[in-house]
Amino acid sequence: MADTKQGDSSLDTLRCQIDEIDGQIHDLLMRRIDVAREIGARKDQARSNTYRPAREAQILRRLAARHSGPLPFRVVVRIWREIISASLGVEGKFIISVYVPEPLESGLAYVALARAYFGAETPIIPAQTEAGVLRAVRDGKASIGVLPITSDTHTKRASAEPWWYTLTAGGSERPRIVAVLPWLTGGEAGANEPHAMAVARLRPDASGNDISLIAFKSTENISRDRIRREAENSGLVLDWAATWTEKDQAMRWQLAEIEGFVNESDHRLSTLIDALDQEVKRFVNLGCYAKPSADAVC
Repeated sequence: MADTKQGDSSLDTLRCQIDEIDGQIHDLLMRRIDVAREIGARKDQARSNTYRPAREAQILRRLAARHSGPLPFRVVVRIWREIISASLGVEGKFIISVYVPEPLESGLAYVALARAYFGAETPIIPAQTEAGVLRAVRDGKASIGVLPITSDTHTKRASAEPWWYTLTAGGSERPRIVAVLPWLTGGEAGANEPHAMAVARLRPDASGNDISLIAFKSTENISRDRIRREAENSGLVLDWAATWTEKDQAMRWQLAEIEGFVNESDHRLSTLIDALDQEVKRFVNLGCYAKPSADAVC
């Protein structure tokens, strides 16, 4: 009987420690939200965006570098995605527009992905077309738009043209690609894990480990391999994501993913264009995203 009472006492002590830790976590969460509210007030005065995907990537990478013990880092990421999203909600209006295609199972997968990345309490506006998502972001009805990963596969049911091609037109206020979802890859779903891209009306910042997306307008005569070779000669590591040719047009747009943070004034892009003998007529920076992390790495 004495041993039982001693065991119960030890458990009670451990449970008291858990209660104390829970209180400290709760206090820190409330303090973090207060700081986020102050950041939001200052950004509102400066008329700047509250969403900072590069900053979020740096936070998660810092946590990955210091993480240890049996708690799966995937759980840590899920917790911090909720914390970050809740902070954005108090900093200012934060609404997500999500492309919800048919069949319903595919559409719900995009919604679930957006919920997991941007928080369970973040308001979501569903859109039946990719153009509808871009319109919501462009008009300020949504802070972020969630769209399919860029690829050569395109259906007219989604829109008359690929959504990334739409981003090649417009001024400085046009939406840009700013993130890839999810942050951690290699979960239980493996290759079947849904992926998406996020767009927003902001100029991406460098996170320290990025992929830039550059769309090239070229003639039909030039091959992808030649552009890639000349890119390497110019100091750019390039891979292809998608191609789009307008009907009855002699020009085509090709979307490239380039290693690192590359802005439109990067001299390597100008060197590349000069080397291609006018076969590439124009390029447009469509954005940048922080490289996601593999679960096994973290």
